[in-house]
Amino acid sequence: MKDKNGQWSVSTPYKLFDDIREMYNLKTDAQLAHILNVRTPLISKIRNGTIRITPAVIIAVHEQTNIPIAKIKEMAR
Repeated sequence: MKDKNGQWSVSTPYKLFDDIREMYNLKTDAQLAHILNVRTPLISKIRNGTIRITPAVIIAVHEQTNIPIAKIKEMAR
């Protein structure tokens, strides 16, 4: 989500997913996975820290939300 200064602000990858869910009024990670066109277990593994966010997910997030790719990468650290 954008902060009060209009900057994209997320401190952890799971927060990125939470913010996207909020933006689109999604209730579940399954719904999030559907709009990002990825499998639900991938979202779960990223949330749990099992794997880092993948380039494909970064691109999917960018295409769906228009958050700049550089910012998504920064958020996902």
